[in-house]
Amino acid sequence: MRLAKHSIERAEGNFNMEYFDVAFTLAYQAMLHAARALLFRDGIKERSHACVVVYLKEKYRRNSRLIKYFNLLDSYRISRHEIVYRGGNIPREEASSAIEDAKDFLNTVENILEPQR
Repeated sequence: MRLAKHSIERAEGNFNMEYFDVAFTLAYQAMLHAARALLFRDGIKERSHACVVVYLKEKYRRNSRLIKYFNLLDSYRISRHEIVYRGGNIPREEASSAIEDAKDFLNTVENILEPQR
């Protein structure tokens, strides 16, 4: 979760500098790190970004709130791919939404992991 929080801080900093594509990518990265924390708790090692989503959707299929975040993570994964490999752009509003979604997801995951501390 430390890496996830660090990525959020960097996302906000880049957003303030109006580097919306970088901010979006870092918000996605924060969500991915938080998702990976759930996998690690289960003793699962991720092999691909897409597989993280597949595993979590199956594991938490009855939790509609988490499924919403996993769907966002998958959507952001595709957008991130466009940014990184095709030089796509992200509007301010989309970067802002991604950062807020990432913060909410991190809080949700921390609450899930809390009993283990």
